[in-house]
Amino acid sequence: MNAPNVCRRALTLFVLISLVLLAWPAVPAQAATIRVDDSGSVVSQGVVPMRWKQLVPGRGADHTVEASLRVALRLNLARWVNQPVRVYMALAPAAGEPIYASWRTQGRLLPGSLRSGTRVLVFDGVTPSPSLEETLDLSLKTDGRALVYPQSLQFYFEVDTP
Repeated sequence: MNAPNVCRRALTLFVLISLVLLAWPAVPAQAATIRVDDSGSVVSQGVVPMRWKQLVPGRGADHTVEASLRVALRLNLARWVNQPVRVYMALAPAAGEPIYASWRTQGRLLPGSLRSGTRVLVFDGVTPSPSLEETLDLSLKTDGRALVYPQSLQFYFEVDTP
């Protein structure tokens, strides 16, 4: 092997490595899903009694039970201030029949609905401040025949970053 070929190969290798390194920042970063601290939130009542939708459910009747409550929501978004984020509300899977939740808001978060074991988008934009405060009027529904003991519902929030 002569010197010009060695130099040509070294130069080619250098150019290839340089191109890879130049392209490296252009590769999109993986999106991350992170649980949001909502420990500042306050639920209007700790135990929420479910009521039958129909007073006397009978054969072939509607067996839905429902409840409503208010939540003073406070999400700690300090680590994402002035950054674009997507915030999701989630409800952990429930034992037995699915639980359906729907809510109205005052406009800082999107109103919506979800089923236990799923999540739904409630905010998509740039985080305006370290905490996001909202009042949720929450409605819950499920099949009353499956409720034989009190259940604990676990709502939580997640942030997806681009």
